[in-house]
Amino acid sequence: MKPIVIEQAPTRVTVKYDPTPFHLPKSIQERHQLFWEQLKKNNKQFRNGEVFTITDINKTSDELQMRVVKTDYKHFLYTLHHADCTYPCRVIFTCMAVITNDHHIAFGRMNQHTSTPGRLQFTGGGLDETDLDGFVFNLERSIAKELEEEMGLRVDSPFSKSFKPKFIKNKGTYDFWAIMFELKVDYSMKELQALFRHHNESLLEKGEQPEFDEFLFINLNKESVQSFIQNDPSLKEDYLGPILLKYIED
Repeated sequence: MKPIVIEQAPTRVTVKYDPTPFHLPKSIQERHQLFWEQLKKNNKQFRNGEVFTITDINKTSDELQMRVVKTDYKHFLYTLHHADCTYPCRVIFTCMAVITNDHHIAFGRMNQHTSTPGRLQFTGGGLDETDLDGFVFNLERSIAKELEEEMGLRVDSPFSKSFKPKFIKNKGTYDFWAIMFELKVDYSMKELQALFRHHNESLLEKGEQPEFDEFLFINLNKESVQSFIQNDPSLKEDYLGPILLKYIED
């Protein structure tokens, strides 16, 4: 795995949408389409929706500015399965570390119907047009929406103790960027486990497939984190181990 960079989030993070049409060479589009058709044979639930790819980055010590343009999901999936491809889709997404009052951090295992079944990762997702305020993405609204949909938690709940940007992730296998938020809640690990189970059961009763099929909790101490990283064989989002290590360094 290519090294990734995890840094403290700067004071300001701004992601702007550039409506200029984005065009890929015809030969590249044909490769994407062929790969998409192969994927659809195995998972008919895939839908080729909008995805935003980064075209410009301006980073200083206290501010990160990005410009993105619109592409599509098959471009993103092609990149995900072809790490060194030409014309990669470089996405930016939000994710959330949820910390309990007994010092556990929560993350989920992706469900079988998703594009990365079995992968361990924090809740979160890519940006979409509903996150736009004019031509600027509202990152706090984006991650709050993902958190409620995937975990059944609200950032404005009376049980929320703090909600803030925590880390920025870049580089790695695909050079995807992530704005990682942190939510501290006044729930114990067991209380949060029960809440998550209830949320997934509610989704299934409505005929919806949960994004995660289970949630895992790691105690934020050196022994637990290092044991998890060294011994858990699960497929993991590339930021997961480095972010857990960041927490025990503090």
